[in-house]
Amino acid sequence: MYDVTLLLPKEQFNKLLGLLPTERQKKEGRRRCNKKYLINGILQHLVNGVAWRKIANCRVSYSSCYRYFREIQRRGKLKLIYKALVREKTDVTEAAIDTNSASSFRFRRMTGWDGKHKKIATKISLLTDKEGLPTDVSFGKGSIHDLVFVPGHIQNGGYRRRIKVLNLDKGYTSCDLRRSLRKRGTYVNMQTKRGDYIRKRGPKFRFSEDKYKVRFKVERTHAWMEGFRALRLRREYLPAMFKASVYLTLIIILLRV
Repeated sequence: MYDVTLLLPKEQFNKLLGLLPTERQKKEGRRRCNKKYLINGILQHLVNGVAWRKIANCRVSYSSCYRYFREIQRRGKLKLIYKALVREKTDVTEAAIDTNSASSFRFRRMTGWDGKHKKIATKISLLTDKEGLPTDVSFGKGSIHDLVFVPGHIQNGGYRRRIKVLNLDKGYTSCDLRRSLRKRGTYVNMQTKRGDYIRKRGPKFRFSEDKYKVRFKVERTHAWMEGFRALRLRREYLPAMFKASVYLTLIIILLRV
C-alpha cells in the first residue's frame, strides 16, 4: 500500500482520521471500505495532484475514494469540521485578507478571466488571524474584484469576536470600505495610494508598519496551499469538488498547530 507518511506526518493523519466521518455499515449490501484506505487515496490526489484514475495502490478503488470524498462534501461535513477547528484555534482580533488565483480550465461555473495575472482562474480569498491561520474562505470567478470578498469575510469571520485591526494591501483601496469598517469599530491598516481619499486638512489615514508585518503570514498560508498540487491547477469540473479540496487543505493546515 502507498506509504501515507510521504504525504502527511503520521500524527496529523491520525487526527484527520478521527475527524472525518465513517460510513455506516448497512445490514444488506456490500461491505464498507476502510476509511483509512479511502483517505490515503484522497490525499494522493490532493497532495500529489494525480488524477483520480492514477491513484497508487491503497487497497480500495479510485472510484470509492472519489465517492466518499463527494459524499462528505455533499453533506457539508468538511465545512463543519473546518469551522469547528476555526472556533478552537483562531483569534481574529487582528486579521488580514488576501486573494489568490488558482489557474483553471475554461469551465462553465466559477471561472473567469483574471486580468491581473492574465489567465483563466478561480479566486480563493482568505481571512487569517495574526498567526496566519485561516479563519474564513470565499470563492469566486477570476474576474471578480478582490473587494467583493471583504464584507463576507467580516460577517463570517468576525461573528464571535470583533476584528479590531484589518491589514490589507493597496489592491483593496476604497474610501467606502474604510468608512463602513470604521463604523464597526475596525481599523483598516493599509497604505494610501493615488485614488484613495486624502484630506487636505484634518487627520489623515493612519498606517502602522509594525502591525502590517502580520500580513505576510496570509501570503505564507496561500503558499502552503499551493504546496497541495491539486490546488495549483483546477481540474475539477464541479465547483463543489474544488471547494472540498480547499476545505480539506485548510483542515490539514489547522491540524498542524
